[in-house]
Amino acid sequence: MVIGDSHVDAIKRAIKVRRMGGAETDVSAYRLSKMKNDKLIGDISFQDCIVRIRTLGPRDVVVSAIGGNQHAVFSTIQHPTPFDFFEQGNDSVASDDAVQIIPKRMLASIFDAGIRNGDGQQLSALRGATKARVFHLVPPPPKENNAHILSYHETKFAEDDIVSLGVSPPALRLKFWKLQASILGQFCGENAIEIIYPIAAALTPDGYLSPDYYANDATHANGRYGELVLQHLEALANSSSVQGTGS
Repeated sequence: MVIGDSHVDAIKRAIKVRRMGGAETDVSAYRLSKMKNDKLIGDISFQDCIVRIRTLGPRDVVVSAIGGNQHAVFSTIQHPTPFDFFEQGNDSVASDDAVQIIPKRMLASIFDAGIRNGDGQQLSALRGATKARVFHLVPPPPKENNAHILSYHETKFAEDDIVSLGVSPPALRLKFWKLQASILGQFCGENAIEIIYPIAAALTPDGYLSPDYYANDATHANGRYGELVLQHLEALANSSSVQGTGS
């Protein structure tokens, strides 16, 4: 059972394509209900999810695709004051003197607090409500192609003036995604939640989402990516079933 926000849509598309072709899957996917642009979207409330997963057992698998776009909020639109940060002690940053360097620990503390006081609350609730194995699906990494983002960005980015300000450098956006993934991994490890990183076959050699898996927006993957995730989740579910039988 996959529970999440907008990133669950790629998996839902993959399931739909399969069913149109006469194939089925044991994976079910639900988008959490919420108000967006004065309209109610989604399939199920979080509380209803909690009720459902309480009935699951150790052979079952619950996968969170909750949240995931914090990195994009921080890094997609070019800030009026260009900035960068060192990902590691020996990596490179923009050499332009006009680019301000922000300490990574400052950004990490903001992300850590945001996750623990936001998505982390729901993740902890999922873990505490079920005997099933619980995983968290890390969102796909950024798209390297700035022109694609400018052409297909979501309404919120337009409201924040992405057209005038432009898109930040891909390398900076990838650093933010890695920072978020690292903090998510630490949080999940502390809470007995297993983590699923993006499917390697869908990434470029530099770690961006491959164009073949772009959805027509700034931050999401398409149904083809969803199919790769679906195959991975099916393998996880099968391995859980084997572990549950003691085989």
